Amino acid sequence: MTVTGERPEILLEDVDFNRRDHPDRPLRPIPPGRDHFAPQWRHMREVMFGEWIDIDKEVEPSELTRLRDDYFWQRDELMIGVVDAFERIGHETGRALFEQALTRGIDTLDDPPQEFVDLFAHLDGLAGEFDLVAAERGRMLAMSSTMAATTIIRGWALYETAMTGDISAATGATGRFADDGPRRNIETARVFAEFTLPDIFDRQSEAFQDVVRVRLMHSLASRGLRRKWGDALYLKFGEPIPVTSLLGFGSGMLLGRLVDHAFGRTLTRQQLEDLAEYSSYSGQLWGAPKQLRSPDGVELIKSLNYVLARGGNPSPWRAELVDAIASREHLEVLTDALPDWVRSVVSRYADQITATIAMASAGVVFGYEQIDAMVADTRFAKGFNFERRVRHFARFTKLNVRLAIVVDRLPFSNPIRERRKKTGAAARERIAMLNKVAAGRQIPLTYTHHDRSTSGEGFTG
Repeated sequence: MTVTGERPEILLEDVDFNRRDHPDRPLRPIPPGRDHFAPQWRHMREVMFGEWIDIDKEVEPSELTRLRDDYFWQRDELMIGVVDAFERIGHETGRALFEQALTRGIDTLDDPPQEFVDLFAHLDGLAGEFDLVAAERGRMLAMSSTMAATTIIRGWALYETAMTGDISAATGATGRFADDGPRRNIETARVFAEFTLPDIFDRQSEAFQDVVRVRLMHSLASRGLRRKWGDALYLKFGEPIPVTSLLGFGSGMLLGRLVDHAFGRTLTRQQLEDLAEYSSYSGQLWGAPKQLRSPDGVELIKSLNYVLARGGNPSPWRAELVDAIASREHLEVLTDALPDWVRSVVSRYADQITATIAMASAGVVFGYEQIDAMVADTRFAKGFNFERRVRHFARFTKLNVRLAIVVDRLPFSNPIRERRKKTGAAARERIAMLNKVAAGRQIPLTYTHHDRSTSGEGFTG
């Protein structure tokens, strides 16, 4: 197939391979459909990264950019083998063996598929590849992000889901927010809460294992989308859920403190390094290969700057996704276990709360114009003044950060607050609440929704 424009012909056999099996093959060029820098990402990059790097210079071709371009063609290099095994031995048998290896160890399987052996060798040895003392310091730093910064990053998650080309296309085409919204919302909220726990460094913990389950779910869905969309779209855009994008899943651990830094709560170089160790561990647990691991904090910022610059434009599912994710039902589900008076307030002011907390917050770094673009043709398109909401949230952020700076300079710390961060108390309380909601609604939190999705049936083309 010849790709449009002046580009040389890209042949399927030149790009559709697993880099793990062919480390010496030439690096693949960026998929032609991704080869542009959409303006929507620039303001955010200036705010978040501009004090650390030259954001324009660092997207020019280099070893860093070429390696990330190559991995836009690439699925999760180890988990995709597990998907192959699921298809070979059947999804029910595959899931049973996977769960046994995950929870009891690969050694408890009598004759495990080689793909399982390879994956669990990686998972069992992952902690040994990192300085976990530094990573734990990074986790503690991430947990000390201001309330404003934490809210901005949660709003970022909505913006990124709706407005990133590959994420919005994959999420929209699988249809889970529209068809299975409560379960999708709870599972997502739960796994990201688990990721902030100190348990995330423990291979035997439920937090670690749930991330691996989500990683498998991504690979199962990517296989189904690849089959549904066919070779023509693959040759234009690369893998539906590419490895390069998996780098972003760990970046949230760093981004909150970068927001605080941008508003004056300065990070030291050592703090940046500790955050980078935590974020790099996160990225590899989510499925990013070791080859994309950044050697230090500034290099990680350069990597994020490039990957986000290649975020593209939203897919045709943007408006549908915004309406589904920001639905009143979503907010009511997530607050279902709270006191009656809280649920009454949420029910009455659901859209106002969502517009401010989940949308205007992201506008602090993306700009209000991008929030207007995100909500176009949704029920949030009229009646909400996002310019005003973003301006007010920015003022709140400045105030919140100034207060945090004062607290940081005190010669003592609050022992209760520090203990709660150390143990992950706030995240555990959130997880317990989500578990209670799921139990009350009889929603299974097993991360198995896409076990039968590899054929692509039920996905949108």
